[in-house]
Amino acid sequence: MRRAKTDLVEQGVGSLKAQTLDLSSINLKVGLEIHQQLATKTKLFCSCPPFSEGSEEPDLANSPTFTRILRPVTSELGEFDVAARFESRKEIVVNYVAPVESSCLVEADEEPPHPISEEALETALLFALALRSRVIEEIHVMRKIVVDGSNTSGFQRTAVIALGGGLRYGKEKEVGVQTISLEEDAARALKTEGSTSDRSYALDRLGSPLVEVSLAPIEGSPEDAEEAAVTLGKLMRSTGRVARGLGTIRQDVNISVMDGNVIEVKGVQRLDQFRKVIIYEATRQKFFFDLAVEIREKLGNDLEISKFVTTELFENTISKVLAKSFSEQGSNVICIAVKGFAGFIGRENALHARLGKELGAIAKSYGLGGVFHSDELPNYGITQVEISTLREFCQLNQNDAYVLVAGQAQKTEKVAEALVHRLEDTVMGVPAETRAASVDGETTFLRPRPGSARMYPETDIPLIQISEATLIRLKKEIPEPWEKLVRGFSSKYGLPPQLGEPLYDSERRALFEKVIAETGLSPTFVASTLVDTFLSLSRSGVPIDSLKDESLFEMFLALKDGKFAKEAVPEILREMAAHPHSAFNGVLKKTGFSKITREELEKIIDKVISQNSDLITAKGAEGARSTLMGKVMEMVRGKADGKEVSEVLAASLASFKKQN
Repeated sequence: MRRAKTDLVEQGVGSLKAQTLDLSSINLKVGLEIHQQLATKTKLFCSCPPFSEGSEEPDLANSPTFTRILRPVTSELGEFDVAARFESRKEIVVNYVAPVESSCLVEADEEPPHPISEEALETALLFALALRSRVIEEIHVMRKIVVDGSNTSGFQRTAVIALGGGLRYGKEKEVGVQTISLEEDAARALKTEGSTSDRSYALDRLGSPLVEVSLAPIEGSPEDAEEAAVTLGKLMRSTGRVARGLGTIRQDVNISVMDGNVIEVKGVQRLDQFRKVIIYEATRQKFFFDLAVEIREKLGNDLEISKFVTTELFENTISKVLAKSFSEQGSNVICIAVKGFAGFIGRENALHARLGKELGAIAKSYGLGGVFHSDELPNYGITQVEISTLREFCQLNQNDAYVLVAGQAQKTEKVAEALVHRLEDTVMGVPAETRAASVDGETTFLRPRPGSARMYPETDIPLIQISEATLIRLKKEIPEPWEKLVRGFSSKYGLPPQLGEPLYDSERRALFEKVIAETGLSPTFVASTLVDTFLSLSRSGVPIDSLKDESLFEMFLALKDGKFAKEAVPEILREMAAHPHSAFNGVLKKTGFSKITREELEKIIDKVISQNSDLITAKGAEGARSTLMGKVMEMVRGKADGKEVSEVLAASLASFKKQN
């Protein structure tokens, strides 16, 4: 039976870590960039409401749209950023959807930005003071070139707020803070229908304020990096000024080994990804460094690489994959040949990192399906005869390697050029790249890593000066240490630690406090529902994120009013999650858990006692009580409180005993 991909990666990570991967010996360094969305009333440079994860989806179908093709500009020194140039070569048409309730002409780049949000700025300053960073006296907003379509203007506005400082985490550990910045979030990517070269974005998230904290490199331990990220997240949340929910905090992880180039990994949203991503990427980089040593020993530092247009050799191919990729008019097949390179493209490590996969990812980033290479052919319907003809045409022997890329002519020429650069880089180990992280820990090529040429001043926003009075006021708002806050919260409501901390760190904390204040229900029961019951339902596949605080409060209010028994809560929550837009009374009626009267309960219990009189006679009232309680609860679970059932059963058994 074929294992799931996640199982394979997890098995590989565990095996490597336990047996062969000595992280200290390869000089692993991990730097973190934490991006936290702020809970402000407005976006960073306009008065529109910021994007809120889990909020009601805007009416995108009836929202205005417009289209752009973005191109890079030069820096102050007249240089093009390598990552911006890479993206612009794809000539992608970008479609934007602009919901009127959450975007304006600023997001459409048809109006200059408004003054920076004071609320967002003060939150960034508060983080800086909490991390003991040095606040910059004059803050300058900069433009950071971004031409992948996620910003309508072709750049992201960002401002460095503070420098230096440190984050204490774990037991007497500390990592330095490099920079703290305030920046605008990117547009929200939408699923694109139609041409694979197009991208679509919604502007509701564009411009929402983010704080980015860049930490100094942590050496040698994925666990240390994860612990530092957890501690920083808690510090930010303890202020009560950040947005909550999946996607509101994002980590970029910068990883290097053997003092090589830094690889930036984007999209690490979950803490359980950290260890997998770091070990996978460290192992991948070590693999390519080792491969580079072999290549240099065999071929030297300069590879002999040639390009050939080989379309005519495959005009009558029976390979459906190849025929489909260049079936359009104006398509071709390009062969990139490398002398003496046989065996290097298809070789892979224990986690399936290989050069062929890297080359395929580059082709896919341009909208092609991938590449074919000599270490995997004949395959995919490409025959040995076609391979022999290709080698003869390109004058290649069995020690030479080649890569085939097929598709629209203009696109394949650009891909071929990018593949040549990547093959040239194999002699050095790993090129500086930006990569994407998958849930199971693998990383995939996105684009070259940007450099200093991507930044230039924002001329529409004057410099910002921070007064000493503002800093003095904000210093008084620095929160207490996380552990002290949790202890105070748990003590206030009499909660055990296993409920107190997860609830304090939950976006449902405000709901919990409102429920306790207005219903008088047991804090332990309410906390257990919001922590343990929610976790159990989530593990069974119930979409608990669809549950709104308003609906949950209505449920607890109905429980206080005696409309159903607390034993029914899990099933009612399951039904509420399945129908999040239904009225609560309708959900309660559908579940059939409306509470019965005491008179109705007494009749049910009397009937159960009558049907089990022989059992009571044989075991006695006390001996049969547990069995009878179970039978009654099967009939009234969720309709009557367990404590009340026990009281009525005891009274009925006493009456039965007296009568008999």
